[in-house]
Amino acid sequence: MPSPLPVVVGFWAEWCVPCHMAAPALESAEQLHRGKLRFGLVNFDENPRLVERYGVQGLPTILLMKDGRPADRRVGLMGRAALADFLRKLAAR
Repeated sequence: MPSPLPVVVGFWAEWCVPCHMAAPALESAEQLHRGKLRFGLVNFDENPRLVERYGVQGLPTILLMKDGRPADRRVGLMGRAALADFLRKLAAR
């Protein structure tokens, strides 16, 4: 059953340096959007079916899900401001 809230899914890997650099911004965004967005992480190496299903080719990938379907995505390291703008648009929908 799809979440009633939009979901932010971060695809990452232990070996991915940009993924580790993005983690604090995602944690901050999760606190900021509590009650408006749900957040989850998917380990790239441990979930090949999800990686294939959603066409994840680069890391980190932030996938936005709305009504159980992908609504938008960003690939690569984003700064806090860019991530905040990206998520603000989703939270406002």
